[in-house]
Amino acid sequence: MISDSFLFRSDGGFIRLPIWGHIPLNTPLKKILSHPTFLRLKGIRQLSFSQQVYPGATHTRFEHSIGVYHLMKLILQRIHTNPLAESLQNDRFFFDDHSCRLLLSAALLHDIGHYPHAHVLEEQAPVFRGKPVFTRHESLVDRFLFETSDHFPSIADTLHDEWKVDPHEVAALIRGESGNTYKKLISGTLDPDKMDYLMRDAHHCNIPYGNIDIERLIESFVPDPERCRFAITEKGIAPLESLLFAKYMMMRNVYWHHTSRTFSVMLRRFLQDNIDTCMITPHTLTELFYSNSDDRVLYDLEHLLPSEKNPAGSLLERIQQRKIYKRAIIRTPYLNGAKKPIDWMMAYATDHERRKEQEIALCTMIAKRHNIDLCGHEILIDPPSLKDIFDYDDLRELCVFPTKQEHLQSPGNHQKNYISFDEFGESVFRSDFILAFERYTKKFRIVCREDLTPLVRQHEEEIIGMLEAKGPT
Repeated sequence: MISDSFLFRSDGGFIRLPIWGHIPLNTPLKKILSHPTFLRLKGIRQLSFSQQVYPGATHTRFEHSIGVYHLMKLILQRIHTNPLAESLQNDRFFFDDHSCRLLLSAALLHDIGHYPHAHVLEEQAPVFRGKPVFTRHESLVDRFLFETSDHFPSIADTLHDEWKVDPHEVAALIRGESGNTYKKLISGTLDPDKMDYLMRDAHHCNIPYGNIDIERLIESFVPDPERCRFAITEKGIAPLESLLFAKYMMMRNVYWHHTSRTFSVMLRRFLQDNIDTCMITPHTLTELFYSNSDDRVLYDLEHLLPSEKNPAGSLLERIQQRKIYKRAIIRTPYLNGAKKPIDWMMAYATDHERRKEQEIALCTMIAKRHNIDLCGHEILIDPPSLKDIFDYDDLRELCVFPTKQEHLQSPGNHQKNYISFDEFGESVFRSDFILAFERYTKKFRIVCREDLTPLVRQHEEEIIGMLEAKGPT
C-alpha cells in the first residue's frame, strides 16, 4: 500500500516555485531542504554560462530538484489513483510504500552531486596524465549524501531515519546502476527531470519553446513491467511530441548556443593550461570546484593562481569581463544529412592533447603570416559534442498501451498490449526523426580573439586542411 503521508498529505506549509506554484511540504522533505549540503545547490546555476546570453537564466539546481520531486509525486499519485495503472503492475514492477519513498528521495536528490559548470567540465574534461580531472556528478552522490556538517546529521541519516529508505539504494538509483528496477524512471525519455528543466529553463530564459502539457502527459502514464519503465496511452502522444520538440528547440537555442559553448571552450583551455604548467594540482582544482558556487569559483581560482606567471590568465579575465572569443570558422560534421559524421571533427572532442597542439599550431601559423605575437591560446577549437541530448535507445524502447477502440481493433495491433512508439504510427516524431534533428544542430567551430577573426577566415581552407591532415587518431 502506498503511504498517504508521502503522496497526499502535508504537515503544513508550502514552498512556492515558478512553473509549479505551491508545493506542499512534509517533515522528511523539510529536513532535507534545510540541510546545508542540499542548500549548497542554491549556489549552482542550472545553465552555467547561459546567463551570459539570457540574463534571467540564474535559476539553480535547488529549485530544479524540488520541481523534479514535485513531478515525481504527481506521477506516483496518478499511478496510485488510476485503475488501469494499478492493474498493469506485477510482482516485478510495482509501486508500494517502499518504492514510492525510494523514487521520491532519488528525484529530490538526483542532482546532489552537481558542482559549478559540471556539464561543461564533464563534456570535455581537462586531463592530467591521460585521465579526466573532473568526475561525472553522478559519481559524487556518496560524497554529498554521507558528509556531515556542524549540528547536522548527514543526508544519509535523514533518509534512513525520516524517509525510511536505505541511502545506499537511493545513491545506486541516482547513479543508474544496472539491475535497478526503477532506474529508467529517474533517467529516461519520460523522467520528471526532463519535464522540469525544459519548462523551467524556457521560463527563465523567457523563450517560448518549453511549453509542454505536463498534466496530460502524466495522465497518460501506465506501468510497462516488461521493460521496467512507463508507457503511455494514446492521450500522451501529443504532449510527448511537445516534449521532444521543446528539447530540440532548447538544445538549438539555449543548451548549445554558440556563446555558451565559447565560454566553455575558453574555461576548459584555461584550466588545461594551468594543469599542464603545474600552476595548480588536479586535487586542488577539483576541491575548489566541488565545494564552491558558480559566482565564486572563478574569482577564487583567480586569487589562487599567480597572475604574473600565467600566460593563459587572459582567458579567465575575458570570461569574467565577458570579452568572448568570436566565431571565425563553422563547419557541419553531418554533411548533407549524412548518417555518419566527419570523423576528424568529432575526434577532437576526445583527443585533448592533440586539440591543444593544433590550437598552438594555428596560433603559430597566424602569428608568422601576419607578424604578430600570440601565446597559443588565442585561437581555440570547439568540436561538436559527443553527448547526445536525446536518448535514442530509450526512445526506441518506449511503448504505447492502446486503450481506444480503433487501435484495439486494428489488425496490426491485435492482441498486443504494448506497441513500440516508433511502430504505433500516430506520430512523425520517431527516434530516427529525432536523430536527424540533433545531427543538423551539431557544429564544428574555430573561435578566436575578435581582432584575429578576419585573419583566421583569410586562411580558412588552409586551417581546415591542417586540422584534417593532423586530426586525432
